[in-house]
Amino acid sequence: MITFEKCLPPLLAQRDHKTMIGRIQAAMKQEGFEYIILTHVQDTFYATGYMPLMPSAVSLVPAEGNAVLIVSTLESEAAACLTPEEVEVREVRSWVFVDDGTEASRSEKGTIIDPDGAAGVLLDILTRKPLQGKIGLNLGIVGKRLWDRLTERLPACVFADCAQMLLDVRILKTPWEIDMLRLAAQEAEQVYRMIADEIKPGMPAWKIDAMYVYFSAQRNLSHGAMSRRHVFLTSQGVYYGLSGMPRGYILRKGDVVKLDSGFRYMEHTSDIARTIAVGGEASDQVQEVYHTLYKGYRAGLELLKPGVRFRDLYWAIRREVEKSPLIPSYPRGNMGHSIGCGHHAEEYPTISRDREIRFQPGMVVCVETPYSAVGQAPVHGGFNIEDTFLVTENGYEAFTTAPDNIFWR
Repeated sequence: MITFEKCLPPLLAQRDHKTMIGRIQAAMKQEGFEYIILTHVQDTFYATGYMPLMPSAVSLVPAEGNAVLIVSTLESEAAACLTPEEVEVREVRSWVFVDDGTEASRSEKGTIIDPDGAAGVLLDILTRKPLQGKIGLNLGIVGKRLWDRLTERLPACVFADCAQMLLDVRILKTPWEIDMLRLAAQEAEQVYRMIADEIKPGMPAWKIDAMYVYFSAQRNLSHGAMSRRHVFLTSQGVYYGLSGMPRGYILRKGDVVKLDSGFRYMEHTSDIARTIAVGGEASDQVQEVYHTLYKGYRAGLELLKPGVRFRDLYWAIRREVEKSPLIPSYPRGNMGHSIGCGHHAEEYPTISRDREIRFQPGMVVCVETPYSAVGQAPVHGGFNIEDTFLVTENGYEAFTTAPDNIFWR
């Protein structure tokens, strides 16, 4: 057992751990899981409050009792300090030498993290008493080595996939999650405004990326809560691409710049998008495309309220956009998505053409109208209008607000 003084950052200390683990355990009992083993970092964060740095980390959640977090000695101290008292932290060997005064700590180290260490801890717990129910795993991502160890030692156990259950648990957000998502979105919006003030003709595309990092760091001085991981996706001029677009492009007056995504606060993702014309000029067709996308976006928001199906909002946006002669066909796969602590901003469920799920109070979603155009399209480049919203009892709370024109007047 690792024992360190807890030193959680103020925002993390407010995390609704009991509510979040309670939601997982209620779903487990309903599905008949006695334990679930979490091998994805975002699932571990949701269950324990700690976001592992190494993919070797694993966590175990029983249907009753406290979660167990299993990490290597590389990050065991941080895990012990940054988790609530209700989480038990266990460690496995790595190449790191941590001297605690015992002979065991001073033994020779290997050159890698013990590949069977997490399995050993899991089996130590799982074999203490006869199993009465299923063990859940995300079968799409569980490693073969761990799978082999578990099935060899527990041949009579029923292993079942719990991936969808975990997605369903995270659809409704706790008050703390809502606060973090609001903060992440609003901080990203502030950074976008700072960048927009600096975008000028003659600027290289790479400088927008650099400004994003610089201004984000300035905003982070207010909260000290930015996560290590962040994503910034842009498109400039005739280039519609996202992270792979040419960073050597030089901006020209009249170019379209799209700023998309954002950063993470307390491991919660922001995902908003803004489109701006460089130099305060844009062709009539560029302005009309933006106006069309904005009308579609607003048509979607009219349906953003409890009881409405996701698919209905999707079709409201699509039909409005397709009224335009410039975009007569708008077959995008989704018009938004849920958002939370996943590494990928587009969390389940998406606002897509066949999604029957209905909006409920406590959901946090992004609504967006992206458009990328090349070749014989009426304009070239990337556009997007995207904001983040909390679904409330009577409608929605907008965390951010996109401008109604491409000049940001």
